[in-house]
Amino acid sequence: MPMVPGRNRRLPLFGEDDRDLALDLVVTSTRDGHSWDGMIFRPRRGDSRRRRLGVLVIHGSVGNYLTGVPRRISFGLASAGFTVLSVNTRMANYGVIFGGGLMHRTPLDIDAALTVLRRRGFRRIVLLGFSMGSTMVTHYQALRRPPDVVGVCTLAHPLSLPGALRLRWDHFGADPGYDEVAELVHHRLAPDFESSERDRIFLVRRARGFGPRPVDGEVYTYRTWWSSRGPRAPHAESRLRVGEVTVPLALVQAGEDELVRQSEGFELENLARQGDCPSVMRETIPGADHVFSGRDAQLVDVVVDWLDARTEDEGAGGLAPLP
Repeated sequence: MPMVPGRNRRLPLFGEDDRDLALDLVVTSTRDGHSWDGMIFRPRRGDSRRRRLGVLVIHGSVGNYLTGVPRRISFGLASAGFTVLSVNTRMANYGVIFGGGLMHRTPLDIDAALTVLRRRGFRRIVLLGFSMGSTMVTHYQALRRPPDVVGVCTLAHPLSLPGALRLRWDHFGADPGYDEVAELVHHRLAPDFESSERDRIFLVRRARGFGPRPVDGEVYTYRTWWSSRGPRAPHAESRLRVGEVTVPLALVQAGEDELVRQSEGFELENLARQGDCPSVMRETIPGADHVFSGRDAQLVDVVVDWLDARTEDEGAGGLAPLP
């Protein structure tokens, strides 16, 4: 069946098309003492089965809960009738620059966000991640396997964050290069990689482009780089985790992605099918760049169709009260 843009809902016109939604600002609190902002998008009317399914949206690199793809997918899914919680994690905004973005601790952030949805009565929840967020939600479900998480949906999902960074740095001739940074960081932090005493901010030139401009560079701290992009960060390697996902998985990739290769979606699908995943859906949005610019209608339609399948067997886990 050919894809018809906008088949499941109207395009969101921010400030106008949200009149049918209730928007609630929330704060999530983690077990290790952090607090993060989030927003719940609640449809005021519509299909009761869709409204009972909670969708937790996790941002990508140097992103947050209310900009870019998280904002657009949250409005789109809520306009289609789903209840959506979009949240920050310790990786949001400039966490990797100021030292707080330790990726191996993000399961605590997702724990806290799920607690918010559970307290509002949700008993069936889907994790949805964009780019780096795809890596985070895949790792989380494989690690925690919470019984109320009934699906994982990923957008522009990289096979490996460290692998993708190495390829990009090699392409642009980054200074210092990947192996140099790995050796430097290991030397500076070993043996205690959790300690912040020796953590420092560092700059990599020509990390995103061939020129000398600031926009062509990247900034991390030793700990945040080691945690999210280092050679010993298995939680940043979806190729190692996706086979351990135990719920239905959706891989929605961009057809003209400048950061994720076409082959990565196929490889993730194959690894998931060879592992514990009960079902895998892979879809590519033709012509889309990494952030799905101008492809909101197609993106939301694909996700809505897959989410509807997650509502069909809701009786198996008991119904949650309408929020």
